[in-house]
Amino acid sequence: YNEYKSYLRASMASLSTNNEDADTNVFEGNKEPERLEITSPVESTPAQILAPSSGNFIAFSGEEVKQTIEVECIDPCSDGHIRGKLRLTNYRLFFSAAEGDIHDIDIPIHSILKIDKTGRGENSYMLDIKCKYFLCVTFVFNRQERKDLYKQIISLAFPSDPTKFFAFENKKRFKENGWEVYNFKKEYTRMGALGQENSKWRHSDINKNYELIDSYPLDIVVPASITDEALRKATYFRSRGRIIALSWLHPSNNASITRCSQPSVGLNKRRSQEDEDVIAAIRKANEKSTHVYICDCRPSVNAHANQAKGKGYELAAFYDNTELSFGNIENIHEVRASNERLRDLVTPVRVDETKWLSNLESTKWLYHIQLILKEAVRVASIIENKRSSVVVHCSDGWDRTAQITSLAMILLDPYYRTLVGFEVLIEKEWISFGHQFHTRICHGSQEQTNNYSQIFVQWLDCVWQIMRHSPYAFEFSTTLLSFIAQHVYSCLFGTFLFDNESQRHEHEVRSKTQSIWSYVNSYKTEFLNPLYLEYPGVILPPVSMRTVRLWSQYWMAYHPFYRFHDPLFERVMELVHLRDKVQQSCDELRARNKDLAPTVKISVNVPG
Repeated sequence: YNEYKSYLRASMASLSTNNEDADTNVFEGNKEPERLEITSPVESTPAQILAPSSGNFIAFSGEEVKQTIEVECIDPCSDGHIRGKLRLTNYRLFFSAAEGDIHDIDIPIHSILKIDKTGRGENSYMLDIKCKYFLCVTFVFNRQERKDLYKQIISLAFPSDPTKFFAFENKKRFKENGWEVYNFKKEYTRMGALGQENSKWRHSDINKNYELIDSYPLDIVVPASITDEALRKATYFRSRGRIIALSWLHPSNNASITRCSQPSVGLNKRRSQEDEDVIAAIRKANEKSTHVYICDCRPSVNAHANQAKGKGYELAAFYDNTELSFGNIENIHEVRASNERLRDLVTPVRVDETKWLSNLESTKWLYHIQLILKEAVRVASIIENKRSSVVVHCSDGWDRTAQITSLAMILLDPYYRTLVGFEVLIEKEWISFGHQFHTRICHGSQEQTNNYSQIFVQWLDCVWQIMRHSPYAFEFSTTLLSFIAQHVYSCLFGTFLFDNESQRHEHEVRSKTQSIWSYVNSYKTEFLNPLYLEYPGVILPPVSMRTVRLWSQYWMAYHPFYRFHDPLFERVMELVHLRDKVQQSCDELRARNKDLAPTVKISVNVPG
């Protein structure tokens, strides 16, 4: 870093010899466009949910203040009361303290999981607010103020009409259009599945107008030898009609990752010739292997239980040259229970530090993370080392299936470790293939339903674990993960609204809301990893309980005694911003003086 600072000084000195005013304007440059103040739980992120109090409330474009009252907020550290002003808008609750070095509290109302009226007595009527991202806060009112505010929060935070989410009111526009990030044809052509002569794969529009499979995208890629008529018949055999479709194709060995839902085998051991033909076609499409591996993400006991309900798993006798294995990844109910135990552990201000590790173990959160990573590494290893194709499914093919396919693709394909590639991955494997964001996150629901589960954020946690192991291999930083995790709940963008493409099309999400990638790509420097070194190879990290860690920067972001601080990262970011300003000034000077040498890009090499 000292060498780099010396280089910057030399660059500045060089500029000053060519411009008398260089000392005064070298760091000015053009101002960036006005940025959207977006909430995020980590202090190092571009905009924070707990930001130092500014005393000023700045409304978003399309945001309207519904009510402003003087309240008290209970300090979780001292149990004292902090006086301040609380504003309720059609997007958030915003509390700013009247005085003192107190943080603002900014709560997107759609991220509220539960709100309770507690306390009695004069000036002791309270609202306890519990958010989906582990923030808990209590405000104190008089009786009538609490009654009025409670009714307004309920009506705004839990709308029965999904078009009343703030994403449909957000008028902010960005220079980049995030809805154009993912292009089906372009992505499958990039990986070699389409656009190649004699390709073993083809595009199918069998799901035109979402008439055949309402939870699938309009366009899918399937084995070239399988007709659409055979695919139609196969839908009757797969749960919810979610037939086998291509997710990823290896660029050199032709091994593929395909995804689907569980088969409808039942106790009568039903079979489908068309389904068997699809898996046979997948095997034949890869000339370098004679086997297809079927990865059933569930515990085997769950798969057998589903067989008693008419579903089940593939029977080896009907599928030639296949190998079935179970990933032992628990269902949404176990994940929800584990996440609640984690909340109970990290939310209290005071805990028994001597039992922290044992209590963390008892949540089983890291155990579930380890199981998911283990199965993803196994799939990636089969593709890379055995050169064999893998079919992945769970029950309905939109929770654990998406976790495993997308993690394996990150491990295998360096494109998905770039900023845009990561966006494409989420759009394709999670949004396009119908992960039920609305149902899993309980958008608009006042009660936590039995289908509520933090499956997508759990996957982001897994990505963080991989980034922790290979920090130089990712173009984006962990700031992006925290940012995405926050706005899965906020409903500021339309990206994570509804359960599938069909519903988003029906509600015109692309034309009436903004994509989260519009913001990310308009201000991408805030999410880039300054230590990124493009690594073209496969990542196969060691996976055991000894290597998995708690994602404290996210899960403990709201603990009053915990503030994530990475001085090395912050220093690197300072140098990066300094470099960018110097480069900008260089370009401006050369634009004014054409006699200067050609533009030289300033770069810094970080030892790997």
